[in-house]
Amino acid sequence: MRTTKRLIFLLLVSVFFTGNCLTQEYWLSQPSPTQKNLTKSLFVDSLYGWVIGDSGTILNTTNGGLNWSVQPSNLHSAELQDISFVSRTTGWVLSFDSTYKSFYIKTTNSGTSWVKTYYPDTTTILKTIFFINTQTGFVSGFSGNIYRTTDGGNRWENCYIDTTSCLYLFPKNDIYFINDLTGYACGGVLDLQGIFLKTTNGGTGWFSMCVAAEPLNKIIYLGNNRIALMGGDYDLGSILAVSSNGGSNWSYEQTGCYGNATGFSFRTPGEVWAALNFSCKFAVNQDSMKPGTEWKCFDTPGNTAVNDVVFLSSSIGYSFGEGGRIFKYNQNIIGLQGNYHSVPVQSELFQNYPNPFNPETVIEYFVSEPASIELKIFDASGKEVRSFNEGYRSAGRYSVSLDMTELPSGVYFYRLNAGSKVFSRKMVLIK
Repeated sequence: MRTTKRLIFLLLVSVFFTGNCLTQEYWLSQPSPTQKNLTKSLFVDSLYGWVIGDSGTILNTTNGGLNWSVQPSNLHSAELQDISFVSRTTGWVLSFDSTYKSFYIKTTNSGTSWVKTYYPDTTTILKTIFFINTQTGFVSGFSGNIYRTTDGGNRWENCYIDTTSCLYLFPKNDIYFINDLTGYACGGVLDLQGIFLKTTNGGTGWFSMCVAAEPLNKIIYLGNNRIALMGGDYDLGSILAVSSNGGSNWSYEQTGCYGNATGFSFRTPGEVWAALNFSCKFAVNQDSMKPGTEWKCFDTPGNTAVNDVVFLSSSIGYSFGEGGRIFKYNQNIIGLQGNYHSVPVQSELFQNYPNPFNPETVIEYFVSEPASIELKIFDASGKEVRSFNEGYRSAGRYSVSLDMTELPSGVYFYRLNAGSKVFSRKMVLIK
């Protein structure tokens, strides 16, 4: 009885959010091993990825995000700032302690263990880190200086920054290199300036440009000398700056969506999603971030503050946010169409996600016309193990959250009765 009540509660909550939060169609909640806020993610390939966050939290996946595990950082009070990996095994995470002394932890075994090293200058508060290879890396932060190592972090040198076009050394939020010689950085100060920097000599010297009215948080290189930056603030909202000639000239715009773009990623060459942090929204553009094109604003699932988003392919993407929340892009949705509803023209029962699962999953269905709805779950022998009477539903898309904690591993079938129509699919529970 207790389990049944819990399932009914989850069902009601799921249906409520499906009806009231459009983004629920596009992002599905995933199991998470933490309740700490998650801030930045990084994938080195289609399988290996990491997410960092509050209280020294580091999560790792080795199967493309299907499962996540906590890695032991031993930094229980540190808010991790940035992450950089050069391979599946070797990476760095940047932070500072309660006295604002900057340090990084390094792993050479995919995060099984980490070694902590303090940055030599204890007066420098660092915020971003990027390694080109195991020996050459860069750090920067609130001082505005960029520092380089060529011996794996044993020694650091202050790089020259030409401020002719942008007079001040503003704080840096992101560093990214496209090859050994060419790299970019961005940052700025709230209500004052957003900056872009470029090096073409491996970081020995940088040229600084003022390109926006608010700080810029992240860089994405799109190829063919095209660069995209995003950021924002608490008043103006999310912003973007794009260049089509390697950073020599910039087009700066506001998205029109409230929030600060702390992370963004392209699902396809045309469609980009930005996570807008505290505003609990996404901003979406379907025209490759071309100047003057439209952005749409979406509420996040459950009005969760989402800090980062990453797509591994057009159908596989993740977003990360407060309370350890992890969302996966719904691969049953094929892009954003017209009024941003992507719905089938006939009633349909979708494949549950995740699948296989342990022990929770989500089942979605669409009804093209009003009907009485009943969902049943059967084990491999045909025995009914769960039943949901959804009642009379108007046309639309709905979802059911299913918890099978008390059932054994195995193959199960779920069947949807929608008026006179019957649909069924198979799912796998693995414990």
